[in-house]
Amino acid sequence: MRVDANERVVLPNTVVERIFGEVSEGIDMMRVFVFFLVAFSGLSQIAPGALISSVLNGARSGGKPGEIYGDYNPATGIGTSGGTFGSIDPAGGPPDNGQVYSNFISGDKEFTPGNKGFIATTVRRQGFNFFSTTQSYFAPSFAGTVIDPMVQNNAYWEFTVDGIFDYKITAQAPQITGNIRTYRFEKVGGSVLSQDSVGTQDTTRTGQVASGVYRLFYDHRNFSPNVSGPSGNVIGGTNLDIAFTFSSEDPSVVPEPTSVAIFSLLAIGGTLARRRSRR
Repeated sequence: MRVDANERVVLPNTVVERIFGEVSEGIDMMRVFVFFLVAFSGLSQIAPGALISSVLNGARSGGKPGEIYGDYNPATGIGTSGGTFGSIDPAGGPPDNGQVYSNFISGDKEFTPGNKGFIATTVRRQGFNFFSTTQSYFAPSFAGTVIDPMVQNNAYWEFTVDGIFDYKITAQAPQITGNIRTYRFEKVGGSVLSQDSVGTQDTTRTGQVASGVYRLFYDHRNFSPNVSGPSGNVIGGTNLDIAFTFSSEDPSVVPEPTSVAIFSLLAIGGTLARRRSRR
């Protein structure tokens, strides 16, 4: 250290460089941390986290949801097919959150001229809760020479699950006497998790699922023409709901971009700290 002609203290260049070098290094390190914090913030908003996506598909030949039969025997489940029918609108698309779609599935087909069978399904999604009202029914004036007719509404929800969720299936008894509405919930490529293979009573089923693809099939059959449902529900809409409740992240799933960003940030921070400690 020395004093110049104006009696000012003058520090050696090595001291000045060291002081400002440390300040500069501190600024650079702060910039790195700010950059990765911003990157982490962006990733945390696009990382999927625990979620469920869904589609609704027909389960009959050709992906149709409806089929009519003659000479149908409820005891054996055997009859003569009159062909598949019906559509899903929007095709295969899931309902928006909070949106009700009346006649998401719909269609009709003639047994004979003037004698039609109908299907319809109304759906609604609310968060991780999925609500369906299924219908299979005949034209009110159904008559003629059709022997033992049956109308079938058969489709399935497909859920892609990310995370561990508890589930609860709540099924209403068919609202037209003589109808049956069975269902089963299964993992694609795996086993059946819950089901009602009888389809005549109110039922509730519960369980838990991890990440994977699952399907909830329903099969609503009506072989009682000229029989109506209760007042206000003459075509026999019957509810089938499934509610998922988030339990935890799935540890078997590969880490998401958010986790990778955290580890990268920690690694870079540690490298900078070691560099400073060696100076």
